[in-house]
Amino acid sequence: MRGSALRASAVVSACVGLSVLAGCGSDYEECPSGAACVPWTGPVTAAPGNGNVVRDPAQLSAGLLAATDLPGDFAVVPPSTEPDGPAVPEKALTDPPDCARLLSPISQQWPGSAAAASVQFAGPSFATIDIDAASYPDTALAPAFDALQAQPRRCASYSGEDEDVRIEYRAAALSQPSAGDAATAFTVTATSEGLTLTSAASIVQVGNTLVQVVVTAPEVVDPGVLSDLTAAQVRKLRG
Repeated sequence: MRGSALRASAVVSACVGLSVLAGCGSDYEECPSGAACVPWTGPVTAAPGNGNVVRDPAQLSAGLLAATDLPGDFAVVPPSTEPDGPAVPEKALTDPPDCARLLSPISQQWPGSAAAASVQFAGPSFATIDIDAASYPDTALAPAFDALQAQPRRCASYSGEDEDVRIEYRAAALSQPSAGDAATAFTVTATSEGLTLTSAASIVQVGNTLVQVVVTAPEVVDPGVLSDLTAAQVRKLRG
């Protein structure tokens, strides 16, 4: 979530062109941040690994959703030609600094993966879908899952700055149907200069692979969209 994206979202209505994404009216109870959320519950326990570690990034990439698997008019964003930076940049972009890693690729948040892959899609009205996955050996699987679900709890409220634009962030638990071998979900709402972007994210275990699905749109994301995408991603990884 960048300050430039927040500024750009001012030119669109949160409900224009986002019928599959924007939660303009929902059966989910809304928390003060405006994102559909529920109180945090106890952490989810990862399932034991089965030793089936994916070691080929191309194979893992082939298991991620493609544009043809998505609702609406979404197109793949070409990967950046620049090498991936660390999850927490040398120059702190958030306060606390560690919260900068929230929603970053799993392999950056927790090292030791045997393979990693990611894909990003851009849709109408500044909506995006980001999916990344990392495959871990049995001994690293549970620590990675634990670290990933602990991060939004630590970063329930934090601030940041992008191109001199101050951004206030709020993370909250999100109720989602069970998926994969273990799963957790949360929202991150970014507000700046009266504008809002919301990301709804799920982190799911499928065997020895952890996958993160993030749907971002102006204002509010319908939780049903995230659950549908997560379920489809689990099915594809399982083949």
